[in-house]
Amino acid sequence: MSHVYVMQEDSGTKQLERIACGDEDKELQLLLERNLNLLPGDQISPGQDLRWLLIKREMPVVNPSTGDPWWSVDFLVVDQYGIPTIVECKRRNDTRSRREVVGQMLEYAASGRHYWTASDFRSHAQNAAGDEAKLSTKLKELTGSDTDPEDFFSSVEKNLQRSKMRLIFFLEDSPLELRSIVEFLNGQLKDMEVLIVEARQYQQGGSRIVVPWVFGFTEEARVAKRESRAETIRTSVVKGEAAFWEFIDDAPSTEGWRDRLRDFIAGAVAIPGCEVTWQRSCLVSVPDVVPQKILFAVRRDGYLELYLARWQSLDVGITEEQIAARDEFFKGLESTFGMKPTELQASQYPQLAPKKWLPKADEFQALIKRISSFSSADVR
Repeated sequence: MSHVYVMQEDSGTKQLERIACGDEDKELQLLLERNLNLLPGDQISPGQDLRWLLIKREMPVVNPSTGDPWWSVDFLVVDQYGIPTIVECKRRNDTRSRREVVGQMLEYAASGRHYWTASDFRSHAQNAAGDEAKLSTKLKELTGSDTDPEDFFSSVEKNLQRSKMRLIFFLEDSPLELRSIVEFLNGQLKDMEVLIVEARQYQQGGSRIVVPWVFGFTEEARVAKRESRAETIRTSVVKGEAAFWEFIDDAPSTEGWRDRLRDFIAGAVAIPGCEVTWQRSCLVSVPDVVPQKILFAVRRDGYLELYLARWQSLDVGITEEQIAARDEFFKGLESTFGMKPTELQASQYPQLAPKKWLPKADEFQALIKRISSFSSADVR
């Protein structure tokens, strides 16, 4: 697609003037931030029409040598199936848009796979959306159904850990050398997609026209990745109690703690005022104390995820009973799991591994009972 034409009334054509990007941040990165649909989902995955949610612009990348943030990804977005997608923007006259940029992108992916978590994704996405309610709305628009954020971002983390991700070079124009490298990688990688999206800009009167086009997928590569993509789509929609326990029973990694996990959830269900709902995870709430808020979740991998952000958002119209319940909950987490007060105040969705929280499951269950005792008609 080297030229774009406008058809005139006499069926003649006029070639549009090509415009080069002069300011990468203003004309390329800002363009994409405000128009994520310039990543053409119908071309990237024909028949599925992918949609996008921004997790974070300038997503920090950890340097494995030091453990400190060292680089940043231009964009981290995710599609409706929970596939994390790294996007790097480059000008067409950027001499780095060849081997160096490919190596940089793979380095980002390798680091992110080890250091990014569901909690990170959720926190950043909530900040990008504006607040928790807006994130829930965006997730519903993304997935087409009511989707629990904890479930969704847990699946994003799982896909990342399995290297089910997408790497996209967002460019004005791509050199043949870069296309060759990308096509080669796509042919070799089963779960990871490496693509180029060209966003060529043209002038028509006082307006600019942007034409996005995808490079990198040969038909051979599409066939090779078909099974992996189908498995991702299939697992992204399996929810409910039966699916939860089926996953627990089938996973070899759950050996040794699955019985204790069953006992804990059964005990939580029996606590007066405590409610359990099932998505991809087991979600526990105490609605008489914190209406329409989740207290914590038990994930399919056994991790305990604490919804501390829900408690921190109770400042408007909070009752004395809710203040007392929150203080008791935070104090209990500090004494049970050794979580520091500063950590409790700063964290939004901290996660505890099974080996850390399940040995103290009885103490944690006792804490839930104490929280449920703060129930009051005034809280409703």
